[in-house]
Amino acid sequence: MFNFWKRSHPQRIDNNTTFHKIEEHPESVSQEVTSPQRLPVVSTIVRDSSQLLRGSKLRFTEDVHYNLDLIKNLIPTPELVAETISLGSLAPKEVLLIYLGNIANPGIIAEIKQRLRTIKARTLYESSYIQRNIEDSTLSPFPQVEVSERPDVAVSALFQGRAVIILDGSPDVLLAPSTFFDLMDTPDDVSSRWFFAASFFKIARYIMLLLAGCLPGFYIAILSYHPEMVPTRLLLLILDSREGTPFPVYFEVFLMMGVSEAFRMMLIRMPSLMGSSVALFSGITLLIAGLYTNTIGGVLVIVVTLTVMSSFAIPDYDLRTAIRMIQFLTMIVSSFLGLFGFALTFFLICIHLSTLKSFGIPYMAPLATMELRAWGHTLLRENSKEMPMDDTYKPQNPLKGKGG
Repeated sequence: MFNFWKRSHPQRIDNNTTFHKIEEHPESVSQEVTSPQRLPVVSTIVRDSSQLLRGSKLRFTEDVHYNLDLIKNLIPTPELVAETISLGSLAPKEVLLIYLGNIANPGIIAEIKQRLRTIKARTLYESSYIQRNIEDSTLSPFPQVEVSERPDVAVSALFQGRAVIILDGSPDVLLAPSTFFDLMDTPDDVSSRWFFAASFFKIARYIMLLLAGCLPGFYIAILSYHPEMVPTRLLLLILDSREGTPFPVYFEVFLMMGVSEAFRMMLIRMPSLMGSSVALFSGITLLIAGLYTNTIGGVLVIVVTLTVMSSFAIPDYDLRTAIRMIQFLTMIVSSFLGLFGFALTFFLICIHLSTLKSFGIPYMAPLATMELRAWGHTLLRENSKEMPMDDTYKPQNPLKGKGG
């Protein structure tokens, strides 16, 4: 377990790393990273869970020491601090807590250590076990700790004043604290040359997030309770496409969204090449059969397809899962209460997001905290020659963070 020690004995392990062993808890080690090590070329492993046109192709692996060396090579500074802890009563696993000592807020680092201390388990199979045990609210559908497999994303988080948690045996690292806007950022926002194009696609992601979460419920609310709000020509087009369909609007939407989730699970469980082919063939067959037999309407097919496509624009997997759950929540409430229920659900979700925190940091910062000077590089990408730095994570010295 972590412990703030009064006496420590430095023990030189090699020419690049100094370990401090703690007398009271010999299993706890503080590692001060002083200089990088050259990585073996054979260890450079690329995983294709996300596609990028530009940027680093390196990925973290299951080896915690390789992952640490990867970060050391990307941040060759003596301010990089790595603390190790052994978690697990029967089969202990090594966990690293990495941060920049001159930037990270000591209070946030102490809080992370405290929450790691409280984890009780026989062993840790995956980093997700740590994630759900250190989050502020496990009942919230929104993730409060970011998960990444990319070293460049981890390095960027360190320069923001955040901490990186690495579990031995897991290729995914945890970044804490995290805000809603961190989960919506992608490395493409930084690697894109033209700031206007990066800002445009960043705004497009937020629009698609709203479509993914709200479009099916809004479709049910409007057609079931408020058809008079739909323009006449569009309403006639929708009614014409639904002519002869045997199901009410809400059941039709639930049926199609359920089918889309079945396709999603098929793509995950089956081998990539075979799964894509089978899903494509099955989807086309069902759509043709549904439209030919008037089981579903053509406009609904457009709504469901747009919803599924928009959901894939959300970069973070855990956030994407939360939005999918919100889809069904808004659909259920809209089926009973119409547009009032839809608006009420949206309002309650906004309140929940505004009150949620990650290690004491407001989840919607800097938007909810009204930190106006940070809105530019949060919602857009500024046309700046320097890396933007704000006070979201209460860094010790923001001026040193700019050069990163």
